Formats: sequence, structure tokens, C-alpha cells
Amino acid sequence: MNQEDETICKIRDIRNLPDPILKPSPYLRTKYVDEFGSKLPVRIRDYQARGIMNLLQVQDMILGDDTGLGKTLQVLSAIGYIWMKEPEYVPIVITKKSSLYQWQAEAERFMKGMEVITIDDGPFERNAVYEDFFLNHDPDKKKILIMTYEVMWKDMEESVVRDRTKPTDEKKKIELNKIRKILKSTRLIAKNAKTRFEEKKPIFKEYFDGRDYSIHAYIQDRLKPPEDGVAASEPSIWSNEDERMLSNIISLRDEVRSSKVLIEDLKDKVTPPKLIPGLFSYVKEMLSLNDNTKIFLIMDEVHYLKNHKGKMHESASRLASVSARKVGMTATPVKNRLMEFFSLFKIIQPSLFPKITYFQHSYCITKLQPIGGGRKIPIVVGHSKNQLKRFVEIIEPFYLSRRKHEVAEELPELITRELVCTLSNEQDDIYEMSELEALAADDDPDSNRSEILKAMTRIQQACDAPQLVLDEDGNKYQGVSSKMNILLEILQENTGTKTIIFSRFEKMISLIQNSLLDVGIKHVRITGKENKAKDREKSKIAFQDIESGINVILITTAGSESINLHAAEHLIFIDNPWSWGDYVQLIGRPIRIGNKHAAVLVTHLMARRQSGEKTIDDHVVKILRSKKSLADTVAGVSLKDGLKFTTSDMATHLIQELRQGKESSSDKLIKPRIRNQKQTVIKNIPSVKVTNIDLSDI
Repeated sequence: MNQEDETICKIRDIRNLPDPILKPSPYLRTKYVDEFGSKLPVRIRDYQARGIMNLLQVQDMILGDDTGLGKTLQVLSAIGYIWMKEPEYVPIVITKKSSLYQWQAEAERFMKGMEVITIDDGPFERNAVYEDFFLNHDPDKKKILIMTYEVMWKDMEESVVRDRTKPTDEKKKIELNKIRKILKSTRLIAKNAKTRFEEKKPIFKEYFDGRDYSIHAYIQDRLKPPEDGVAASEPSIWSNEDERMLSNIISLRDEVRSSKVLIEDLKDKVTPPKLIPGLFSYVKEMLSLNDNTKIFLIMDEVHYLKNHKGKMHESASRLASVSARKVGMTATPVKNRLMEFFSLFKIIQPSLFPKITYFQHSYCITKLQPIGGGRKIPIVVGHSKNQLKRFVEIIEPFYLSRRKHEVAEELPELITRELVCTLSNEQDDIYEMSELEALAADDDPDSNRSEILKAMTRIQQACDAPQLVLDEDGNKYQGVSSKMNILLEILQENTGTKTIIFSRFEKMISLIQNSLLDVGIKHVRITGKENKAKDREKSKIAFQDIESGINVILITTAGSESINLHAAEHLIFIDNPWSWGDYVQLIGRPIRIGNKHAAVLVTHLMARRQSGEKTIDDHVVKILRSKKSLADTVAGVSLKDGLKFTTSDMATHLIQELRQGKESSSDKLIKPRIRNQKQTVIKNIPSVKVTNIDLSDI
């Protein structure tokens, strides 16, 4: 038996161990604090232990376990065990934006003796982190670096950033402050100039529309720099009023342009351009300065790199080329084509399938596609079933995938995560306004609890989507919902996962429904509006049916009563119920006898202010968790009614949470400007007989 066969046999033995036992790791906590504040033992299940042992045995592999089976815990545990024998390893995690803080939370929850560094800031700040992490590397200090794929790609090569280093010399500080003041006033001047310019443009256009062609040609010449100092010839029908209109618009345009140039010059003085190394250079520098140091590259949701011709794939390949260990994590390594496996192994194990032409010829069905000029190129249209067995044998040592039904022998485990959703500009403005209104209402002795509750509801709606909130004229605010963006990303990445989506607001459910229709995701909904028992049952059956193709169900509190959804393996809270009992009821929809999944993933979408400040989402969760200890002492059917808060009780709790760290003085109660408050209506411009003026050069 050769060495390769021995390795495969050893891996197979590990994967089939009936009762795997792992030594205690000094880097893995024995207990962790769950989302309700309870201390629970860190439990490594049998299949997870086999996964960890496999990761230790194979340096480069794909961990393809189903969602919710604890891939993150397995990889974190493996890092700890690797450090026990090879302490020189430096782990770098690349993940999607929606999972960035989930990784941070999991690392801090389960690991000890390790510093978690999360990259989520501007280019200059990121560079400062790289300098410290890579150039000041201390092998005795265990650290893990976590970043997104987008950041990895942007920072891979050297680039120019704004140097925000603060001067220490007092004279330079004074000089810099003067320049900042000039910059501030210049920006104000530029803003006013642009406003006046934009106001004059439609007047200018209306004045010259329909005039003779020679007039328009002359205007276009005047709007451009004169060639060789020769001025444009003035038409014979050009009037003094024409000259006044044109000179005025040119003057305003030039004022706007010159102010922009001045602003850029001042910005260069305040924050001068600085050429910085790329991420790849920093990694290489660290490896050259520390002979024994090695990189352990972890690529979460590695199917994100399925396009082997993409820039993101190229960047990941470069980083992988200097990494001694590589692991790709994904529950869906192949969503459409076998070629996606080629793309992933091109990073993880490039020697496995070195030539794309050989891979296509050996494992795929191709046809020649005409591309013009009598030329044809091969394109993949399927895979060869005859060679599939051979393909599986080749990747066996480097690919471990367990489905939930293979390891689930009991009621599914509840796995909870929180995904941070930074509010969009519009949401942040509405949130600030609503929060100030709520605090003002609480300060007003004449206001009643319903007014405060209404304001609190507006705050929650601002976290969900701007369209849920009405302005003073009764119109819906417009803008981007950060929660909607992340929700769609989750659903599109997990198209075959039975998912429950909950919101307190039927309007939010309707917004989500419209977005799902736009992207072609089949779904059903059960809210208070779907009040016919037959219709509700029909929707439930469609969701429960594995073969229906409907993997998403939208529900509200009114729609969640007495409904069994044990087919679900993912529950997403757009917002949280304001009752511990309602929360328990919702969690109970998928967690019940009959659920064949080993784990049910519960995702809380948590809004965060652009300033980094926590929002009402965090406050609601904190209050719900505070009821957990009480819930543990309440038995049976009394749970829901016994713990259901009155709305005024919840409002009181939330006001207390919001008030912490807030000033309640009345001079702060100024409504901020709402971006995109109303959609602009562009009126049709009347048709003219001759020509219309072109403003593209202005």
C-alpha cells in the first residue's frame, strides 16, 4: 500500500470512528454564555469531533457540512489543536459581509487565550491594523484576523489612501486646524454655489430652448475652452439679454468647478495621499521576518469564489499560495455545475485538477459554441455520470460533507446568531428623528403611554425599512433597507433551505414579498390578513412539502399561532416580538418532534447605527433575555400568558434603555434632514419646433 492509499484509509477510519475522543484544548472554553446569559458546557458532538480530526489530518480541504452543523466551531477547535503542536500558525478568516460579526462572536464565545481582530473600517484604518498585525507579529500572542471577501480583494494590492495620522507637534496642529476651518467654509461656499447653479440651469434651458441652431452652436462653443485663444463668432441675432444669461451660467459653473479644485487641494493638505502596501505584501513581509510563521487561511462560504475567472477568485488564490493550511467552508459547494468544484479546488488543492481542459474533458459534457468568425469554443453543458464515481474518489480526502439527516438522532439543536445590519442613510436619519421624538414624549408630562409606544414602533420600523414610516404629509419615506439587502443575500445563497421569515409588521412582510417576487423566489405567507383557515392550511402544506419548490414562508405574530413548521431549518427574525412568550412560540414552530434536522438556525437581523451605536433591536433582545431566568421557573401552559409583557411595560423598558447615554435637553430635539424624503417628480418638458439646448457640457 502506497502512502496515498494509507492516508485515504486513515481518513476513512477517522470518519467512521464510532466514539471519537478529543483531548481537552487549552484554547477551547469548557463553558460558554448563550444568547440568554446562561452558562452552558461547550459540547463537541461526535460528528464534529470527526470533522476536527479530519481538519487536523488534511492540511487543505473543504468542509461542506450542512448549515447549522457547526462548521465554525469545528474550524475554531481545529485552530486550537493545531496551536498545541504548531504554535507558529496565524489564522486569517475571509467571509461574507453578513457573517463578519458572526465569526467574531463565535470566536469570542468558544475560544480563549486568543485575540479576535475584525476588519471593518476605512482604508487608512484597515492599513493601520495590517501594520500592527503583520509587522509587529509576536508568535507568543495568539490572534485571529477576520475580514470580508470584498476587503480582501480591495486591499490585496498597494493603493493610495488618505493619511489621517494626527500630528503631535503643536504648531502643526494649529496649522491643520486653520486648514480644516478653511475647508469647512469652502465646502459651504461650494454647496451654495452648486445650489444657485442647479436653480439657474432649468431657467437657462427654458430660455434657450427652441432658438435658432446657430444660437445653440455658439453656446456650445462658449461652454468649451477657446481653441488657440480664438473666441467663438457671435451670431448676428445674439442679444444683450442672451449674453447676460450665458455669462451668468458660465460664471456659476466656473465657480462650482474652481471650488471643487480648491476643496481637493485642501483635502490633500488635511489628509495627504499616502501609498500603502497591499495585503499580499504585508503577509509576505511577516513570513520573511518570522522564519517559522505559517498562514492558516479559512475561507467561509467559499462557494462565493465559484467563478475561477473572477478578480475575487484571483485574490483568494494569491493569498492561498502563501498559506500552509487552507480550508474552505460551505454548505453548498456546487449549486449549479460541477465546474464550481474545479474553481474551489483551484484554490484549495490546485494540484488536484491542474488543467481546466483536462477537468472538462474528464468529468464534464461539453459542446462547441460558435463565437463568430468561424471560431468555436467548448462550453460545459453537464457532467459525465460515468466519471462521477472517479471524481468523488479523487476529492474524498479533501472534502468532508455531512447532511443533517445523517447525524441527527434527536430533537434539533437550536443555534442562534446575530447579523449586524448597518442602517442606510435614510434609515439612520429616520431612526434619529424617531428616537428624539420618543424621548421628548417621555419627558412631556401630558403625553400618554400610547404616544410613546407609537414613537417606539416608528423606531423599530426605521430599523426594518424606510417605507414603513410615513412623513408629516402621510407619504412613505423612500430609501434602502439594509435588512432587506442582507435577507435577500441569505436567501439567494441558500435556495434549498426551508426558511421561516418573521416580522411584527404586515407591511414589512408585504415589502419582503415584493422583493422575493422581483428575484423569483417562491414563497407563501401567513399573516393576520390571511385569516381563512383553509388558505392558511394550504400555505402551510405547500411549505412543509419537500417537493413543492416553496422554501420560504413569511409570517407575523398573528400568522404564527398554532402552526407546525417542522420542515424548517432556518428561522429569520427581521425584528423581535415584544413578548418572551411570543418568542418562545415562534422558536417552537420548527423545534419540535418530527423535525429531521440536527440543528435549526435562528438568525436575528440586528440594526446598528452608522456611528456604531446599538439600536432598539439590541435593547429588545436584552429585555427578552432578562426574562429567561423567570421563564425557567414557570411551568407548562402558563409560560406565554405568564410572561407576556403589556405594551406599556415594554415601552417603559425600552425608554430606559434608550435614555442611557442620551441627553434629554430640549435643544437636541431638532429633526434632522431626511434624505430622499420624497421621490422627485420630473415634469415633461414641452416640445419645441427647432432644437433644445444640451446641458451636458455645463
